Amino acid sequence: MRNGVSVLLLALSLTANAALVALIAARAPAILHLTSSGTAASDNPSSDHPTTAPASRRGISDPAAFLSVADGDLKSNAERLRAAGVPRAVIRAVVSARIDELLYARRKELAAQLVPQPYWKVGFGRIDPKFIAGMNAINKDQMKMLRDALGPGAESQSDDPIGQAMMKNAGGGISSENLKRIQAIQSDYGELMSEVYASTNGTWMPEDHEKLAYLQNEQQDDMAKALSPNDLFEYQLRNSPAAMMLRNNLQAFNPTEDEFRAILKAQQDFDQRFGSASVPLSADQQRERQAHQAELLSNIQDVLGPDRFAEYKQDTDPNYMTTNRLVERLNLPSSATQQVVSLQDDIGKRADAIRKDGSLSAADKSSQLASLADEAASKLTAVLGERGMAAYKQNGGWWLQNLRPPSK
Repeated sequence: MRNGVSVLLLALSLTANAALVALIAARAPAILHLTSSGTAASDNPSSDHPTTAPASRRGISDPAAFLSVADGDLKSNAERLRAAGVPRAVIRAVVSARIDELLYARRKELAAQLVPQPYWKVGFGRIDPKFIAGMNAINKDQMKMLRDALGPGAESQSDDPIGQAMMKNAGGGISSENLKRIQAIQSDYGELMSEVYASTNGTWMPEDHEKLAYLQNEQQDDMAKALSPNDLFEYQLRNSPAAMMLRNNLQAFNPTEDEFRAILKAQQDFDQRFGSASVPLSADQQRERQAHQAELLSNIQDVLGPDRFAEYKQDTDPNYMTTNRLVERLNLPSSATQQVVSLQDDIGKRADAIRKDGSLSAADKSSQLASLADEAASKLTAVLGERGMAAYKQNGGWWLQNLRPPSK
């Protein structure tokens, strides 16, 4: 899916840039406002309106030619536009569009390798790893050409305030230079890892797990060389897969900042030893990871303390998390989650006692379990409401069905 989206975005980018350049060329006198000396023209009311005055009066005899970028001379042409006072965003769009044109033949040749697939077959939409490698190579060359023409940071809209704010939020105080270095490392390894995923065809072999583990370790080493230990941890707190999973799992627990940092550190140490849950693990790796899960819980208990750890165990229980998400969706008080979970626990214990009672006949057990099911449904409806009860049956309420004998 990711690769398909990338291809679509590239196609849209090419079309958008070409359209933008055509618009700029058509409206260049109005956009550039250049005089014969290359400076901005005055908007003196007594002069001709800048959108109607002849282009030659502002030193632009052919606006389209002025905005063109010659083959093999992207940098000097970008500098010429910059010296003329053309906005950076416009220069970037012009150069990007020219680069798209220069790479068009390669894209066309690569596109010819996409053989139509029968949509009724399981392989429909699957992209050949060689095609992905070719697309990545073109993308790399595109970024290099853009950097060579416009300088470092050209691959991103560095002057976009929204982009700057997002980068600052994700950076955690890391300098923009180091942040770009880390992003470049992740981009390079991301391409290599995507090739591993694509080559598996949905079936993982031992060597695939080994390749992925190797790439992960190499990426971690390169990131550790690029950043100080503190900066690296600050980045991982905000951007690592482990942190993203942890935020989701701790939603009901609602940790403090210090608790989140401590739990992530414990999780990182565990993942370093037994593999990360964010990537496919072999059967042996999964068994080993599960066998040592108690160690992770023990380390988390050490940093949280007994009382807070008890809350952690409850709030990270899958059933509790599912119920909590439903309660939030229904805009109910957070206490409703505990009421539902406590009710399930109480009904479950009473149902087990009935099932184990040797003095009861099968018919009596079925009758008493059915009564428990009615009691549970009534109490749950009182907490969740009719609409919430209907949703609960589809989101965690499977245990209610187990109280009733299967229909014949």
